Amino acid sequence: MIKISTFILGDMQTNCYFLIDERSSETAVVDPAASADKIIRKINERNLKVKYIILTHAHFDHMMALEELRDMLRVPVYVHEQDAPALLNPEQSYMNSFGNSKVPGKPADLLLNDGDTLSLGQSSIKILHTPGHTKGSICLITEDNIISGDTLFRGDIGRYDLYGGDFNQLKQSLQKIAALDGDYKIYPGHGSSTGLNTERKNNIYLIK
Repeated sequence: MIKISTFILGDMQTNCYFLIDERSSETAVVDPAASADKIIRKINERNLKVKYIILTHAHFDHMMALEELRDMLRVPVYVHEQDAPALLNPEQSYMNSFGNSKVPGKPADLLLNDGDTLSLGQSSIKILHTPGHTKGSICLITEDNIISGDTLFRGDIGRYDLYGGDFNQLKQSLQKIAALDGDYKIYPGHGSSTGLNTERKNNIYLIK
C-alpha cells in the first residue's frame, strides 16, 4: 500500500512528493524542488528509508534541492532518458536563468523509459512517458494514483513553449492519460490534486 505525502516547496510553489510503501517504509522522493534541509527533516521525523529520487522532468523548479539531497542521502537519481541531458545543461533546465546556478549537475544514475516498472518495498511504480512539456516528461502510476508532473493540472495543462516543449506531443500524451482504464487521483507538479474522471469531464484538453 502506497501513501503519498505532499510538500509545497520553492518560489514556484512546486509539489514535492514522498511515495511511501507503508509496509516497509521504503520511499521515493519525487521532484525535490527546494529546501533540502526541510526534506531531510521530514524523512528523519518519519524514519523513512529513501530508496531513490525521481524527477518527473528536468526543470529547475523541480530539482533545486536535487544535488544537495543526493549528496546527503547517497541514493540514485532517476529521470527519463530524453530529459537526462538537461541535468548537465543549465540552459536546458533553466537553472542558469531562474535557479541562480550555471554549474552543471551530475548525471542521472538510471535512465527511465515508457513502461518501466520500479519496485518500492512491496509496491511498484509504472513509468508513463508523456512528452510535450519537455521531451522526457513522465507520469508515475502507482495503485490508483498518478503523479503527473507538469503534464496535467487541475483544469489545465503544462506549458509547451519552453525547451523541448511540443503542443502536438502534449495533446497526444494527454489522450494517453485519458485512455487509461478507471479513475485515478491526480497529483500534479503545481496546485491541488484532482481526479482523472473529473478531468475527463471538465478539462477541455482531455475531452474528446
